[in-house]
Amino acid sequence: MIPETAHPSESLHKEKHVQTVAPFRAWRYAPAAGELGRLVAPPYDVIGPQLQSRLYAASRYNVVRVDLGMTTPSDGDCDNQYTRAAAQLAGWKREGVLVRDPEPSLTFVEERFTGPDGKPSVRHGFLAVIRLHEFDQGVVFPHEQTLSGPKEDRFRLMTATSMSLSPVFLLYDLPGDDITAAWASRLGSAVSPASTVTDEAGTVTSLWPTADPELLDIVRRYLDPSRFIIADGHHRYETALRYQKAQGAGAGDPPQAFDYALAYLSNMADPGLEVYSTHRLMSGLDPKMLAGLTRSLAGIFEVDKLTGTADPPRADDPDAAAQASRITQTAITTYLADHPRAAFGLWGPAFDAAYGLRLTDEAAARAAAPGHSATYQELDVTILQTLILEEALGLTADDMATEKHVTYFKDLTEAFARLAAGDFQAGFFMNPTRLDQIRACAFSGERMPQKATFFYPKLPTGLVFHDLTGTL
Repeated sequence: MIPETAHPSESLHKEKHVQTVAPFRAWRYAPAAGELGRLVAPPYDVIGPQLQSRLYAASRYNVVRVDLGMTTPSDGDCDNQYTRAAAQLAGWKREGVLVRDPEPSLTFVEERFTGPDGKPSVRHGFLAVIRLHEFDQGVVFPHEQTLSGPKEDRFRLMTATSMSLSPVFLLYDLPGDDITAAWASRLGSAVSPASTVTDEAGTVTSLWPTADPELLDIVRRYLDPSRFIIADGHHRYETALRYQKAQGAGAGDPPQAFDYALAYLSNMADPGLEVYSTHRLMSGLDPKMLAGLTRSLAGIFEVDKLTGTADPPRADDPDAAAQASRITQTAITTYLADHPRAAFGLWGPAFDAAYGLRLTDEAAARAAAPGHSATYQELDVTILQTLILEEALGLTADDMATEKHVTYFKDLTEAFARLAAGDFQAGFFMNPTRLDQIRACAFSGERMPQKATFFYPKLPTGLVFHDLTGTL
């Protein structure tokens, strides 16, 4: 049954007759553009130069050409990656490479994937637009800190193209999830997807665009009174707010397209919603300080030398390095599974073996993050950052934000291989942040440190585009 009660902010929505989560007339690739798998790309922030080149080669219509265009030494104010992106999009529209939905719609999404832990999962969600709210309005909540550089880049792209190219990943909280149930009964089990994309990691993304009035109304009724947490795409959401201000917020009635952000929404109760770890690998630190690290931590942590692990072998013996990497990865993974809270794995060329670190002095953790809630103080990422990286190793918060001495790795196997090869001095491995911790911190108005969460998989860019001109 659709709920009749509302969040306190619903009166604001009713007064302005503004829908929080809305269908929209999406731009999409036309079949004539080619196979969709050759046209989409990962989000811009995970694309390196080699992948960028491969995506360019995949198709002259690949979205990377507008979302993360190549730069040239001759770029200037009148000819750069942003102006070229705008010209590309305009050309694609004229040529019929991109076509626009004739009526507002939602696009339901199913992703079948294998996570970094090797476990197969299925995640459900849908693409829509969400009414922009400042964070202090109590509707949309960030959960981690952001950096200024990516926001400036995204703003310049949005200003040049008047398009939103990549969605913000938002979480809603709906036990039972009648939205997904309604999709499953009306579309998911009865209608073949309109398109399917398989990426390099084997993730299969299936799409069901729909303007079904009943489905659209169910989404409106359930989500108008809801609160949302940004899972991924903080930079994109903050950029949309900045763009809205630049265009003149609140000037239009009905609201203008720029009053909404392109969004992918998934339920916190979805069984396939997984959060994974982001691990820290260290370089450029004083070897003497690292050599004494386990001793200096012994008063605050229980330090266990993990059986069966040894000093990483010489980098010029790749077979031995690979074997050491596998053995140590297994030992640390087992240790973390056995100690799911406030525990870390430590290994690298600076140490004679792998170690397990488990917090024993909870008062020290609370004292290291004064002014924060107990939930924030108890986060593994907070404990690692404050007690180990800052206090024991002397790093600053700015060092971690700018990746000075620390490199973030999501791929566990790659991280161990790089340590075994001698590319880094040490690595800290951790368990994922739990969803209940994310919910508690976000709804209390606290932002976690950068790289506190890793939501996987990331939705491809290029499935739909949101035109920021005119009305929805």
